[in-house]
Formats: sequence, structure tokens, C-alpha cells
Amino acid sequence: MKETFVQETLSTPVRYECDVLVCGGGTAGFAAALAAARNGADVLLIEHKGYIGGTLVAGAGPLHSFFNLYNAYPEAGKHQVVQGIAQEIVQRLMDRGQSPGHLEQKKGGGYDSVITLIDWEGYKALALEMLLEAGVRMLLHTDAVGVIRDGDRVKYVVVQSKSGREAIRAKVVIDTTGDADVAYLAGCETQKCHHTTSVGMPFTMHNVDMKQLKDYLEEMDIITQLVIGDEQIPGSCAMRLGFDLKKLPEFTRYMTENGIWGPLGYSIHEGEFTYINGTSVRNVDATDTQALTDAEIRLRLQVATFSQMLIDHVPGFGNAYVSRTPDTVGVRFTRAVKCDHVLSLEEIVNGARFEDEVFLYGFHDSAPRITIRDGKWYGFPYRAMLPCGVEGLLVAGRSLTPDYEAHMSTRNTVSCLAQGQAAGTAAALAAQDQLPPRNVDVQKLRALLREQGVFLD
Repeated sequence: MKETFVQETLSTPVRYECDVLVCGGGTAGFAAALAAARNGADVLLIEHKGYIGGTLVAGAGPLHSFFNLYNAYPEAGKHQVVQGIAQEIVQRLMDRGQSPGHLEQKKGGGYDSVITLIDWEGYKALALEMLLEAGVRMLLHTDAVGVIRDGDRVKYVVVQSKSGREAIRAKVVIDTTGDADVAYLAGCETQKCHHTTSVGMPFTMHNVDMKQLKDYLEEMDIITQLVIGDEQIPGSCAMRLGFDLKKLPEFTRYMTENGIWGPLGYSIHEGEFTYINGTSVRNVDATDTQALTDAEIRLRLQVATFSQMLIDHVPGFGNAYVSRTPDTVGVRFTRAVKCDHVLSLEEIVNGARFEDEVFLYGFHDSAPRITIRDGKWYGFPYRAMLPCGVEGLLVAGRSLTPDYEAHMSTRNTVSCLAQGQAAGTAAALAAQDQLPPRNVDVQKLRALLREQGVFLD
């Protein structure tokens, strides 16, 4: 008779203790760990990969949405809505010559008014430096594989790495895994949402003649987004370029059959065109290893096909080659966690405000089809990061709100950075005051966030 289960008896050593454990060193997790440590907490950060940055540096491309949509709604005025740690990162990259900063769209302003280009490798190094400066301990190549609760409170997170299975005891845990792994293991109510969207694999090509490419796309009248850096600076090559290749007969059938749009891409180094998002596979459950493996194989083959099509058919790519692919699939949506407040699309587009809001946000990734009313912004409530029925746990990043249209605002990188700063600051307060995060004094939290550069209007 074929056995369907094996029985294990495990005794896992407690190797680490900390005030705040951040699970996932991606976009939100980096900011969460940094904020918690800067506010006096002893912080341990675990991350599956060998670097910090997650989707932001593995395929999310440029940063959107520091500002409101003032290009489409000039009467709203120009406001930098997201500041704090997110802006500090950009400024430090600018100081190193690894970002041209916030650049206005010359075309495509109905989608976003400002695009912020960054050097991915520069971001990775800066993230490590900032975490070390703040005294954050890190365990890379480490996964959360279990949660042990004391009643309704998360007490231990069990991790797996080359060191084997180990347990970490923490006063407060922040789940920034993106897939809500810790929340799921802790017994929180979650919902699978992968069927609403696709996964992709943006790639980089070198030896691209960006001027020839732009001139050709302008001649064909298929540019959808355009940002150009300061042309008065010698050697400046900062450019954001989006174009609709489906309008070219050589690409129409392939892109339609594979659900590919765009592509979008950008350049901040001579001859480099990065974040070319010419790949797509729909309805992939990225929490299922076989499904994720199958998608990755398909996407890597799509990169090979699509890049060759660019070389063969688009002026500017004639001498180009693929120089970089991400280490894994780019995932938009898997599990969503039910929290004390679930942001709705109606609240987002109507610019809802909340007494417990911890940052403001003014971008929707489906613009110009969906925008925040009058080009303003909405408040992000602290309650939206508190999982129902479980104590000692905060959730931040793309695993909030199961409503796909609402998620198309909350999942974006700059929102995730702001969520991380709020969650990390709250976790530090909770650990300091020996309280569950649900009982943190929200007005004290808001005042502290203001002091640390968060714009709360």
C-alpha cells in the first residue's frame, strides 16, 4: 500500500530572540526593519533570497507614485504625498549618482505624473548599508516554515535554512513575505487571489541604441509613456519608455496569444534598457511549487523569444543582447489576509480619510481608467495591517485587500515602502510598551511618523 504521509517528531531549538522579527526583506520588509530599529527595537530580518529589495529590484522597474496625479488634475496642485524613508532612499541614491530622482512624464501623464528611476544594484547595496547602520540583524537564505502561538498570540516563528530548523522568539512579528506565509501559518484568514492577474519576468538588454529606438517609436506613433532626464547634463541618458508593440504586425499575434502588453522599460546607463516587461503567464498560484516552476520555465523561454523579436524587428535593438534576468518570477498577487479594515476600491477612488491613517497615497496602477478623485489622495488606515483574530502580528506589502482593483493601488512599491515604515514604527512601539500591536496608541504612532518625515496632511 502506497504511503501518503510520513510522521515526524520535531524538537526545534530556539536560536534567536528579538523585539521585532521581520519576515521578508522585500520592499515593505526593508522599510519595516529599518523603521523598527531606528525606533529603538532589537530587530531580526529574515529573507529567502541572498539580497534585500525583493520585487522592487527583481522586476518592479521604476518607482511610481511619490506624487499625486497632478498632470491629469492640474487644479489639485503638485504634492509629494509619500516622503519619509522612501524619499530618504531616493535622495541617498541620487547622492551616489544612482538615480536621477523624480522625473516628470513628457507623455503618459494620465497614468502617473512622476517616475523615479533607480539603479537596482545600487539599491541592493544601499539597503544593506542602511540596515547595518541601524543595527538590524539579518538572516538571508532563510524561510519561515512554521508559527507557534500562545493562545491567540504569535510567540515563535520556525525557520528553515542551511543551518536546519530553528525557532525565533519575538515580541512582535511583521509579515512582509508578499505571500502572507507567516499569517497563513499563524492561522489567519487568507484568500487566494492569483487568478485575478499574471506573473512576469522583466529583463534587461545591453547595446541598445536608445536614441534610435525612441526616434523609431515616435515615427511609428506608438509611444505610451516617455520620461527624459536633464538633457543639459553631458552623458545623461535617463529615460523611461513605454510603447505599444501590438500595433506592429510582427508582434500582434505573439503578444495577444501570451497576454503581453507594452512593453515598458527604462535606461539610466548608456546602452542599457532594463525592466522590459515583455512576458506574461496568467493565473499562476505562486504558493504552489509546481505551478511556479512551470511558470518560470515558460517565462524564461518567453524572454528568449521576445528579445530575439526585438533584435529582429525594432531599430535600436539590432546589436543588443539579454544581459540580465531576475532570479525568480515577478509575482503580483497570491494570498490576501483578512485584516481589521479591508480597503475598498470605493474608499481609494473617493479619497477616504481615517483617524488612524499612517500615510497618504495618490496612485492607482490602472490609471487613467481608475484614478483618485480630483487628483488627490487617500489615507491608509493602521487597522488595514492588523490581521483579524491573531495578536502579535502585523502584515504589510502586497498581501493586503483581496479586491483586485483595490490591490492595484496598495501593492505598488512606494505604497509598500510607506506601509513598511508604518508597520515597523508600530511594532517598535508595541515592543517598547509591552503591548500587542492592536493596542498601540495610534495618535502616538502618527505623531512619531510625522516627526520622521511621513506626510500626513
